[in-house]
Amino acid sequence: MKTVKDYKKVPVGTENFKELRTQNGYYVDKTSFIKTVFTDLSPVLLFTRPRRFGKTLLISTLATFLNINKDDPQDTEETRKLFEGTEIIKDTAFCEHFLGRYPVIALSLKSIDGNSFETAYKVLVDLLVATADKFTYLLESPELSVFDKRDFKHYLDKEYLYAHKSDVVGFLDTLSRLLNKHFRRQIVILIDEYDVPLAKASDNGYHTEMAQFVSGFFNVLKNSDAIDKPICKIIMTGCLKIAKNSIFTGVNNLLVNTVLDTVPKYTSIIGFNKKEVHEILNYYDLLDYSKLVKDNYDGYRFYKDEIFCPWDVMNFVKTNHQHIKDGSVKDIRAENFWINSSQATAIKGYVGYLSENVNSQLQDLVDGKNVEVPINDTMNYDDLKMHRPEDFYSLLLHTGYLTSVFNTHDNFYAVRIPNREILDCFRRNIKEYFDESLTSGKENNALKIAQSLSDGDAGTAQKLLSKYLKSFVSLRDFATKAKPENFYHGFLSGILSCSGNIISEYRSNAEAGDGYADIIFSGNDGSSGVIIEIKSGPKEKSKALLEEAFNQIVEKNYTVVFDDDAFIDNIYVYAMVFSGKQCIVRCKKIK
Repeated sequence: MKTVKDYKKVPVGTENFKELRTQNGYYVDKTSFIKTVFTDLSPVLLFTRPRRFGKTLLISTLATFLNINKDDPQDTEETRKLFEGTEIIKDTAFCEHFLGRYPVIALSLKSIDGNSFETAYKVLVDLLVATADKFTYLLESPELSVFDKRDFKHYLDKEYLYAHKSDVVGFLDTLSRLLNKHFRRQIVILIDEYDVPLAKASDNGYHTEMAQFVSGFFNVLKNSDAIDKPICKIIMTGCLKIAKNSIFTGVNNLLVNTVLDTVPKYTSIIGFNKKEVHEILNYYDLLDYSKLVKDNYDGYRFYKDEIFCPWDVMNFVKTNHQHIKDGSVKDIRAENFWINSSQATAIKGYVGYLSENVNSQLQDLVDGKNVEVPINDTMNYDDLKMHRPEDFYSLLLHTGYLTSVFNTHDNFYAVRIPNREILDCFRRNIKEYFDESLTSGKENNALKIAQSLSDGDAGTAQKLLSKYLKSFVSLRDFATKAKPENFYHGFLSGILSCSGNIISEYRSNAEAGDGYADIIFSGNDGSSGVIIEIKSGPKEKSKALLEEAFNQIVEKNYTVVFDDDAFIDNIYVYAMVFSGKQCIVRCKKIK
């Protein structure tokens, strides 16, 4: 057994590569992935993994390896010392071209938060000013013009940036251009936790405004494949893969690697594989407890690899290594280290809006079963207010509560809870909230809306929809070029898609009679048919819009879809008019 002084420090919470290496911390060597990343032809790469899996350390490792010495661009001695003994340093040809050869812009967006867009925007400005301060040597650069230096000075002035959003939007473009001119070398941009601003904005009701801003801020991604580009590579990390029609519109050369990806070369770029965990436990004399570690912290499956969460493994070692040294092995235990680091705010927002079938599936997961569920791998945080089951399961998967076992077909995956620790988190953070919503007498709001529509009860439907709108819809949701009716259509579809045990034969934009009805469905017992026509406009035009909706149903002969159904006793046609966060629901019984 090693003496105390022989053991490297257990780096719990250390996300800075240089700090880890200079302070004698144990390092799981992931440096071989540096070559994998920089020999990938894709100019923009996004890696998505759950929290606490080591995304920040990956970004720090890349930044340390690549970053050029501003005082002497040819001097790489300090960087080489930091990477002594690692796999990448053995590749002398690669290191000759990449180690210490690139100006690097590194940003972590994990702190961008606030109760309003304005507050979050100021936090971002503060971050950008702190980042620009690292490059003040550009003010003395003979390669930059007076106008270049004037542009750069703006990024050192918080008050100026608070008032000039266009300059903030252009931060990455401008700084990369200036660094390219100064060093006459291409730039590498590294962005950690790119989606945190969107997640926080979704939690606080300003997602649309933040998404529009972030789309402009990431405009630099769109020119990453230009022939004369100043940027060599852009690498990002986050939890979710955001749909390209959101903030990545126009980005054509983006390679995304998620927990569902089947590209083996990136499977264990983030997280510990079995071999790495075995080496860690052996080093700290905890190999006899491999099964305890496996049962509690293993179970994630990224393509064909079993992956452990680094946060859990290193916390287990730090907590229990002292017991080995003291000889008190009876005290060795596997604690739940992930419970306080995980965020379930968005997930808990689904309480009261999912069907009993989903709650039954949650129980199956707790019972250790695999469950086949739909996964939306390109969701937006803004989608969450629709409370669709596929978005709910996608959140559970990408935030680490579930792992994929295999792809069954199309977008359906067999998923399960990965290990004992996450089972405990699942019960405490998720399952108990859904159980409480069922046992506390709180009826499922989505089911109540579906039931009222099936019964011809327009008054109850209006009351519940109005409550829903006030709770989950922001006025900024309508600040887009799309027709507001499209938003409300999707909003209502999201509610009704959670109500499979109340309604059946649900159809959206379905061919009916001489046109296409917005929504058609039958009551689950088959005795009632429902047709809904949606309109939106100013409140003062509501009466005219209601009449227009009813006339359209009649003129287009939508009700013909139920003519041949002998089981239908009642046909209810609804005119719904939405205005901002308000709605009016009127019903006519046709049969």
